[in-house]
Amino acid sequence: MTESPHPRIRKVMVVILLGIFLAECGNGIWDLLFSNYLSDVHGMDAGQRGMMEFPRELPGILCFVAISALFFLNEVKLSALACLLAAAGAVGILTLSPQCSIITLSLWVVTASLGQHILIGTIDSIVMHTARPENRSLRLGQMRALCTAAALLGALYVWVKWKFNSSYAVDYTVMACILTLAAALFFTVRHGAQFPPRRSWRENFILRREYAVYYGLETLHGIRKQLFLTFGYWLMVSTLGQSPGRIGMVMLIAGVIGLFTQPLIGWSIKRFGERRVTIFDSVALAALCLAYAFAPDVLPVTWAVGVVGGCFVLDKLLFAMGMARTTYITRICGERKAEITPCIYTGIAINHVASISYGIIGGIIWQTTGGPQAVFLIGGIAVVAAGFLATRMK
Repeated sequence: MTESPHPRIRKVMVVILLGIFLAECGNGIWDLLFSNYLSDVHGMDAGQRGMMEFPRELPGILCFVAISALFFLNEVKLSALACLLAAAGAVGILTLSPQCSIITLSLWVVTASLGQHILIGTIDSIVMHTARPENRSLRLGQMRALCTAAALLGALYVWVKWKFNSSYAVDYTVMACILTLAAALFFTVRHGAQFPPRRSWRENFILRREYAVYYGLETLHGIRKQLFLTFGYWLMVSTLGQSPGRIGMVMLIAGVIGLFTQPLIGWSIKRFGERRVTIFDSVALAALCLAYAFAPDVLPVTWAVGVVGGCFVLDKLLFAMGMARTTYITRICGERKAEITPCIYTGIAINHVASISYGIIGGIIWQTTGGPQAVFLIGGIAVVAAGFLATRMK
């Protein structure tokens, strides 16, 4: 990942990349099982599932506060702390019974999700600080491919394991062990000269006019994100009745394809620019929203499962086009390298304000209307708006 030939730095990056791989594998298992866990163990309906997006997405805002308070830690040490928080959340889930209070469940979800959201920002920051400016999109594509490979391993684990064992306790134990090992690897890293130090918490609060387009895109992407992470999963689980093993198989397919497409997306950002890639992403997502909304009603069940599963795969692959926003804000920051990490986390916080809001509103709409159509059509309007906003990218 690093562009430096120094052998010590190469060794450090190998450890960092291995830690990221393990962390993404553990978090991938969590994401695959979360909706099924809430449905099978706690018996939640669509409205309750939407409400659970508040504790799950709230850490997207809290992580901005957390990295401000932990300004004295570099990106690698923040990654280690993130893995420990995610592992603690997995251990907490193990202690819960189906009769536990929603507050108790939410506290452990917040703990795990805070770790996951801190890690999202540190991974992108590590790439942006260690790659040459002209190669950032290429390296970010390679990093996303590594993360996809990790999620692929997690999906393979879920698919195979659920053929023989349906215990969620086993899954959350495995998650905790993997994440703890990742944290241990991050803690062994001593070299961090490539990460600009932050001297106070105030340096993490950055709002500049030239960053407005980036923050606007993050707002709209927060709505788009819910279409996949919450309502896409919920469509597969509740409306189409798909098991964790089946969803794991679908994600396995997406992972295999993503290993090849994500480096290609990184190359396309370098070749065509962030603006064109973001506009293409919006057009493709608008088409997927229509398929999500109407396929379960207009097609036979078997066909609907295939179409929605295909949309699920494409949706997962298109997530990688979010790299264009990261490379865009890094380019706009220019020589102000110390602002890269704070800007990424500010974008994450804004993204999650929109994400939390639409998670709750979308769950209420789904429950009120009795179907997914309105939820995905409103999301489609948001992704089209993101395409228009992308025309203003420098």
